[in-house]
Order: sequence, then structure tokens, then C-alpha cells
Amino acid sequence: MLEPLAVDGLLTRAGVRVGGESVIEQQLELVVAAGAKRLLLLADRRAVGLDDAVALASEAGMEVRIIADAPALCSEVTAADELMVLGDALIADPVLLLPLLQTSGVAVLPIEAGLAAGFERIDAENAWAGVLVIPGALAERLRQLPRDCDVASSLLRIALMAGVTVRQVPGEALTEKRWAVVKSEADGLAIEAHRLRHSLEAARGRTLGSRLAGLLVGRFGNRLFEADRSPVLVWWFALVPVAAAVALAAFGMFASALIALGLAWLTVRGAIILQDAERQGRLASALPDHKPLVAHIALDLLLLLLLALALSGWDWGQSLDVLGPWFVATVWIAVTRIAAEGFPFAMARPWFEDRFSQCLVFAIAIAGGVLGPVAMLGGMAILLAWAGLTVVRADGVEN
Repeated sequence: MLEPLAVDGLLTRAGVRVGGESVIEQQLELVVAAGAKRLLLLADRRAVGLDDAVALASEAGMEVRIIADAPALCSEVTAADELMVLGDALIADPVLLLPLLQTSGVAVLPIEAGLAAGFERIDAENAWAGVLVIPGALAERLRQLPRDCDVASSLLRIALMAGVTVRQVPGEALTEKRWAVVKSEADGLAIEAHRLRHSLEAARGRTLGSRLAGLLVGRFGNRLFEADRSPVLVWWFALVPVAAAVALAAFGMFASALIALGLAWLTVRGAIILQDAERQGRLASALPDHKPLVAHIALDLLLLLLLALALSGWDWGQSLDVLGPWFVATVWIAVTRIAAEGFPFAMARPWFEDRFSQCLVFAIAIAGGVLGPVAMLGGMAILLAWAGLTVVRADGVEN
């Protein structure tokens, strides 16, 4: 259903963008995942974005029909069909929605929370959650109603009178913005802001780098969401400080190169936060994403190279003939990466992952001419602390 955004306008509520993608595009992803074969769009043929929705559905292999009223719906649905109905401009978490689309039923919400969120009342206890799945034969009863009846509400009443099973949607899904109706652009922005806050809370850390990345995303995240594919833009922007680090290292400016690499880590972390916010409530959230892993591996390898060359003084002969610089750099990268996942003292783990703080310390050490001692003593301290904590814990278990 593509209802007008304004009373006399052709912009639709389902055309509002949330997280870089319109509501109708997100709904199409979900119904395709649920196995829908045909799409009926209840809309004004002049509606803005209608052609795009038809094209997307056709690309997904669905047969598409644009209908104007209840009789048009009846002519498209047979008794052998099963009819999925999604309320206009409904945003729903696929983890909650997809199971509801597998069997007949009417999705409901607690009455007070549902009405406050803009959903339709069913009875004294429930509000309609904007989703129902019914046998196609029930749609035939629309012929008994006026031509200009509200199709969604009418199908809801028909389903309830026919005794279709009621299925509860958790009320907390509303407060978490995992289930919502987008009535205006302001609603879309509010959902984006909530998702961004959630991602920031999940990514919040105690280290300098994680706090700085969270601060920057919190400051500019909402503006970035206004741009299409904002996380992708930030991912590409991370290449700028990476290129700067390589160029500075080529001229032997290792302190500046490490600072540039730290900025690249900040940018990557910001991109991860934005991407997590964008993927919330989307089908993509259930799919694996390997970009963060690839980015962290690439940054670690570059940090290893910069440390080894800085320790050897950019002397290729020394760095190749004497493995000391490469050993120290490799030990640091390996130890901190492993410690970030398994160090016995969990509160210390974020510091081992914070490459921004590490790059800053190394840059200062280079300026003071003590990079070698700092890298070696740091690695030794981590290993000794790890060994000590492991022995203490093992002794506690035995006792």
C-alpha cells in the first residue's frame, strides 16, 4: 500500500528513506525472502516512486499488478492463493516479521503501545501490527463492501471474523524501533537517530580511539544518513589516510605515517558503526559481512610494515638481513590481536584492539627515539601479564 505522504500530494509514506533505503524497498526485500510470487500494489498510478517499486519487484522475479480498490484486488486473488498484507509504510525487523509471514495469522501489538505508535485498534487489548496472512478465499468477501472501503482494515476485520489466529509481536519491538510505521520524514529521521544511538551504545568503548570514533559518528552520523549509501562513502574515505600513510612512509616520515594510519582506523570504526545502524531492521542484518574483518587485517599488515621499517630506519639491507625489526613488529601485531579476543582480564581487551591509540603512542616514541624499547617492553608486558593471570586463575581452579 502506497498511501500519500500529504493529503494532496503524490509523494508516498512508503517512499520515505530510512537508513539510506526507502520503506517500500525494504518491504520488497522481506516479501521476496518470505517467498511471495506476485505483488499487488494498492496505489495511485501517478504516485512518485511507483515505477521504481515495480522495476525492483520485477527484477526480483515477481509478477506485479497495480490496483486501485477492493474489486481490483478481488479480481487478482483466487481461492488457491495465500495473501500476505503489509500495512502502509511498515518498518519491521526481519527476525520478527519473516516467521509471521510463513503461516496464516494476524499480527497484533499491546493496545496502549500500539495506539501510541500509530497502529489501528482491534479490541480492548490489541492493536493491529500491520501484518496479516490469510487464505485468498477470504478476500472475495470484499465484494460485499463498498468499492471505496479501506482495503487493509476491511481485510483485517474479515480475517478476525473468520477466526484467523492472532500472533503477538513483542511490545518492546516498538520502543526499540524494530517495528514502526513511518508516517512522515520526521519519523524516518527519528528511526535513523535511534538506530545510530543503538549502534553507538553497542560500539562504545573506554579507549581513546573508540570514544573518538563514537564522538565523530554521533556528531555527523545523522547527516551522513541523508546521503545514499553513507557507510559505503565512509569505507571509501578510509583509503585517503591509508594512502597518506603509505606516501609518508615512502619519505621516511614514520611518525606522521603512523598518525595517518591511526586516522584510517578511526574512519574504519566509524564506517562499521554506521553500517551496523543501517543494517538494523534490514534483511542484510541476517547475512554475514566480511568488510570489517578484511579492513582490520589490511590495517594490521600495514601497521606491521610501518613498525618494521621504522625500527630498521628504512634500511632495506638491514631490515632484510636482520630479522629483529620484523620479529618485534610481528610479535606486537600478533600478541595484541590475540589478546583483543582472549586476554584473561576482559576490561583490557578493547585497548589491544585500539590501533589509533597504539599508533599515537608509537608516533610519540619515534619522536623521542625510543620506538624499539617501547615496542619490545610493551609486548613483554602483555605476555608477562597474560602468563601471570593464567597461572593465578589456574591455581584458583585447582584450589
